[in-house]
Amino acid sequence: MQIEMELSPVVATEGFLELARLVDDAGADRLGISDVALLRDSFMIQALCAGVTQRVRVGSVVTNPYMRHPATVAAALATLNEVSRGRAFLGIGVGAGLSGLGIDQSQPARRLEEFVLLVKRMLDGETVDWKSSNYRIDGARIAKDIAAPVPVVVGTRSQRVANLAGRVADAVVVGAREMTCHALQRYRNWVNEGAEAAARDPEQIEIAPRVTVCVSADGDWARRSVTLYAAHYLSLGGFDDSGLSMDRFERIKGLTAQATGWYFEPNVQYPSELDTLISPDLIARFAIAGTPMECLRQVQRLAEMGFSSVSMNVAAVRRPSANLYDGLRETLEGLGEITQDIQRL
Repeated sequence: MQIEMELSPVVATEGFLELARLVDDAGADRLGISDVALLRDSFMIQALCAGVTQRVRVGSVVTNPYMRHPATVAAALATLNEVSRGRAFLGIGVGAGLSGLGIDQSQPARRLEEFVLLVKRMLDGETVDWKSSNYRIDGARIAKDIAAPVPVVVGTRSQRVANLAGRVADAVVVGAREMTCHALQRYRNWVNEGAEAAARDPEQIEIAPRVTVCVSADGDWARRSVTLYAAHYLSLGGFDDSGLSMDRFERIKGLTAQATGWYFEPNVQYPSELDTLISPDLIARFAIAGTPMECLRQVQRLAEMGFSSVSMNVAAVRRPSANLYDGLRETLEGLGEITQDIQRL
């Protein structure tokens, strides 16, 4: 099983680079750096991580086609690929949390496809001429000595983008973190539809469920640490009558909206009632959390569903006396104990 570990740049850069080394030492296949507006810049962090790691692939999970021009992304990727000695990848999706910046995200799938195709052409060393309502490029070409293709990983929660990923991506990170067989099979079908429409072999496209992972020797602390994650993903997916009453769902959704910041940020606060409303069953539906061996068994369920890859959104163990860096390190050290076991699944 292939393993991608995603870190959000929410701790000081020096500490973040130490975490990147842990990902590399653990033997993960990809290190994804979240691209979130107004946090530490993902592309700068990627380059720094490439300099302190040896084998893991480094890229964004995920950037978007709105904040940067495809030519600047192509040049950044070519540079990252040079710095990392061929370990760069592009992780991209339609983007989230951009409305507060006044960005119009109309026709996101169409724009994403256009963006990916332009970046790929430029990395292939082509001279690109292009004119559309989104981009104008007149005979542009990145420097020959750094032009080289890199793998493209598309992240998605929608049918249209999953179809698109099947047409153009090397790998796909799917889902709103829900780990039920029904939800994940739906994404797989959508990717396969796109691949078949483009006369591609679906078996050649890596499909990775995206799941939050929190690991600690104290499994209860790990599970409690992802309460807000599970509440957020439940609210995002909407009510589906799967053993949860409408009243309870609405209560969880309302309390989740009261959280002060993103669920992965250092100082986020949320109503304590969520700790009671989010049961262990709900946590297991939306996250992999517990002791190393408990987490290994949960990842094994994904392998039994037929997945040969997993994308792990690394969550910090949130102890009252520990900072976010220590909590992220605790999860990564726990993952380090089982990474080889996961890769043998």
